[in-house]
Amino acid sequence: MKARLAGLVCVFLSLAVAAEISLHAQQRPGGGPPGSPPPGMPGGPPPPGSPGGPPSPGGPHAGGGSHSGHDGVQFGPVGRWWDDKLVAKTIGLSSDQKKKMDAIFDAHKPEIVSTYKAFLKEQARLESLSKDPHADQVQTFAQIDAVNQARAALQKATAQMFLEIRQQMDPDQIDKLEKLQ
Repeated sequence: MKARLAGLVCVFLSLAVAAEISLHAQQRPGGGPPGSPPPGMPGGPPPPGSPGGPPSPGGPHAGGGSHSGHDGVQFGPVGRWWDDKLVAKTIGLSSDQKKKMDAIFDAHKPEIVSTYKAFLKEQARLESLSKDPHADQVQTFAQIDAVNQARAALQKATAQMFLEIRQQMDPDQIDKLEKLQ
């Protein structure tokens, strides 16, 4: 009886995890296909409101706070906001600052893409495991930990890039940028 109850608990847990993964995939900003980077991430489609991207609700600079719907740290509007002429003009970015930001973005792009792919791989493993009727609690929890570790690595890589980009601005520019959100 206890073994059967433990099996049912594991199945329900697996279904809950699969539902969370499915919900996360459906709520991916921009609605891109599974496995594609979210808007504004290196290799992903342009974010809403950015040059080449779909318009965002409420205009090109309507924001939802510092996270703007993304997991992790986000400084400034979503995506390559320094390429937006209105944002650059509003906060007073020089062409030299934009070039440095482009170089930082390009330098971090391979690591961010790599960590994003690793995150998707771990999520796919968890989804596969959640469909396995013989998966046990230890396996499932270990895979949840693997997904969380991959997510943390992605957030750290992205935060490192945004921190370096932010260091290219003076305090007045940072204040103006934060007011745009």
